[in-house]
Amino acid sequence: MKTSRIFATAAAVALLATSMGACGSAKNAENKAKGNQVNVVATTTQICDYVTQIASTADAKSGLSLNKTDSQGKKSVIGAPQDKAKSTINLTCLLAPNASAHEHEMTPAQSKALSKADLMLVSGVDLEHFLDQAVKATGFKGTMGVTSGILTADEIKDSKAEAAKEKDLPYKVDRGIAKVHAEKWPFPPEEGEKEPEFQYDPHIWTSTKNTMIQVKNIGYFLGKALPKSKSIFDEHVEKFVKSLTDLDAWATKALNSVPQKHRVLFTSHDAFGYFSRDYNVKFIGAALSDFNSQQDATADHIQKAAEDVKKSGAVAIFAENSNNSKSIKAVAAAAGVKAVIGDDA
Repeated sequence: MKTSRIFATAAAVALLATSMGACGSAKNAENKAKGNQVNVVATTTQICDYVTQIASTADAKSGLSLNKTDSQGKKSVIGAPQDKAKSTINLTCLLAPNASAHEHEMTPAQSKALSKADLMLVSGVDLEHFLDQAVKATGFKGTMGVTSGILTADEIKDSKAEAAKEKDLPYKVDRGIAKVHAEKWPFPPEEGEKEPEFQYDPHIWTSTKNTMIQVKNIGYFLGKALPKSKSIFDEHVEKFVKSLTDLDAWATKALNSVPQKHRVLFTSHDAFGYFSRDYNVKFIGAALSDFNSQQDATADHIQKAAEDVKKSGAVAIFAENSNNSKSIKAVAAAAGVKAVIGDDA
């Protein structure tokens, strides 16, 4: 008898779960049919974060639901429950934190999401060429929203010619309502290469001013896709920009407190040009570029890097999580400066 009750209870729970899932799926299908649902793919961790902040609301009564799948495939629902949502954003994020874009391999789930995407949000300025094959292979036919307002270096040189080429693409390109000022790539070709990696610096998000432009463009893209929730996006964009303005003021004050001769930046990646421009920092570049987590730097490289650090006048080395901490510590010790590694950096 007791066993029968257990089975009966389990069956009831299973039936309820099935009903709720079916209800949520039915609501999603209804929203899709009415144009109240949009499938979004975010290429970078930064864009994933921006969309999450702009499209998230703690108010279930708002009718907006964000169904997010992160780079590891973990799913979460923010805002209105799926079965009560009036507008739904299905967000899939591609790149993982601390991962190299050059080494990214699309998972089957990510490829499927891209094939069904209504909106693909990219950073631009030639950053996403690592996804060119994926865009082609998945048959993406939605809108590519360029959060920086600049998709490639070629359009900076000849925007009309690029616009003509885009007419033959199977998808639409939307550059939003504002664009960043792209700086030329200042570094020479890498060893063994004839051409520099980029023509213009694609690492636009290291500037809070550029981030504000990205955030405004994302709000614009989402508002076009889901007009009924536009007021929510506009409100969140306004708050986001305010917080970025405050952050910019704080960073300016903090960095101005550092004597100019010590305002020198060595990195493990040539990614901080815009940051250095905004805050008057001398950016020497990636003196530590090949100290990755998979290999130790050679003794010669450590000595050369240490000499560069000494000459620069820098008093500390800040390293990314992806760096080989053993090599960074060796450089710091040889140069007589402090090493700030991982999360502390």
